[in-house]
Amino acid sequence: MGASERGLLITIEGIDGVGKTTQAAMLAEFLRGKGYRVVELKEPTDGFWGKKIRNLTKKGRNVTPKEECQWFLKDRMEDVKNNINPALESGNIVIMDRYYYSNMAYQGALGLNKKRIREENEKFAVKPDLVIILDAPPETGLGRIKNQRNEDLNYFETMEYQKKVRELFLSMKDFDNVRILDGSKGKNEVQENIRMTVCKFFNLD
Repeated sequence: MGASERGLLITIEGIDGVGKTTQAAMLAEFLRGKGYRVVELKEPTDGFWGKKIRNLTKKGRNVTPKEECQWFLKDRMEDVKNNINPALESGNIVIMDRYYYSNMAYQGALGLNKKRIREENEKFAVKPDLVIILDAPPETGLGRIKNQRNEDLNYFETMEYQKKVRELFLSMKDFDNVRILDGSKGKNEVQENIRMTVCKFFNLD
């Protein structure tokens, strides 16, 4: 993939505790080992709006779902302009740890229209070439957060909310760029399935 070619955008999605961050890093390492240039990004970002969003998880949701969604949009606008577009234009494979499909699921679970969220994002955000949704029961994800990370659950990480989020992620199965993989297995098995999916989807050597 030469510098003159547009890069590829891959996003890893799923409920909390399903292993997105770990799997994104493992995939990046794998692709670099095959000679590809890879840029790893995550959302929310470390920018102004990203920090405001993360404060919601710690202090509670003191904004409306619509306002919350607007914060994500503002954070993403900066990310697209400053990070995602430049990396793609330089021919990199960009791996996102969450992107706007998470907004469709998380803010959709709060009552916002999933299709409208997608439309608002795609006015400015690059559509991913491939969306990998790691699926697992909320009991699995929340159990990992408590038992493996030894972390307290935040305001986003309640059982009923995560069930709604999971349902919305699964409702995306018919999108042409979406692949849903079992995220409840061990991390090495999940990673092997991700690698096979990526290599087959893009016909990578």
